Amino acid sequence: MTFLHVAGYAALLALLVLGFLIYRALMSPELQYHTVWYKLKAKLFFWLGDIRRLDAFPFVTWASHEHKLDLKDVREACRKIRPGDIGIHRDSGYLSNLGIPGGFKHAWVCIDNNECVEAVSDGVVRRDNMYPLLTDYAIILRPLKVTKADIDKAVERAKTLEGCEYDANFNFDFEQTDAELERYTSNLKSGSFHGAFSCTETAAFCWYHRKKELGIFRSMQAGREAIVADDFLKMNFGIVWLSPTVTDEWAVKNGLHEEGRQKIKDFRMGRRDFSEADSTISDHDN
Repeated sequence: MTFLHVAGYAALLALLVLGFLIYRALMSPELQYHTVWYKLKAKLFFWLGDIRRLDAFPFVTWASHEHKLDLKDVREACRKIRPGDIGIHRDSGYLSNLGIPGGFKHAWVCIDNNECVEAVSDGVVRRDNMYPLLTDYAIILRPLKVTKADIDKAVERAKTLEGCEYDANFNFDFEQTDAELERYTSNLKSGSFHGAFSCTETAAFCWYHRKKELGIFRSMQAGREAIVADDFLKMNFGIVWLSPTVTDEWAVKNGLHEEGRQKIKDFRMGRRDFSEADSTISDHDN
């Protein structure tokens, strides 16, 4: 097979993919709320996000893979999780990891009944904590010095976002959303609200009512203000659990910032913000 044949097949495949994305975008019912360009961009973003790198031919795949954490690790993490906790994780091999700086790539917020709320390509969903914990590298973080009332409010805010779209524009407009939260809640119940949230935006927004105390901030990412998963390790959250795969060496290799590496090191050495006895949310009352 000559180079021209390979190039021709590649061009044909690209055209087929583009045609499929255009078809899906044009057929999308959300076009009454978004432009065709936005839907094309979102479809392409989600399609690329599902591609995984392989070490052998054909070098990429959309197939699922076995994770480094087994069910024993996941069960241990679930036993320690409390409502209001934030989880961050990284799945290995996904091409979308290249577009997100730092060691961790995804975030979610834990609510009640062993469930969490997280933003994925299908939108903001509510499901069992095991879903995001079946991964390769993970940390569970707990807000420092908050009350049970604060936690209850964070959980309520998380539930409010269920059903929203994923924000492919990555607009971290916390202030506007926070100011209109009551109207959003009402509209969600009526099915007429079509807001959008990314994964880290969802986790941060749930605690935005304590933004000053928790040090929730946006950093410059690719020319815009945003929050990446690693940023939560710079905020006032303490580690309550981390997977055996998260080591000092791994953190350095994957570009985790110094504050995060120090938190991991302190946790490994027993210098922890939360003791093993700190097992109920009532322990957070001031």
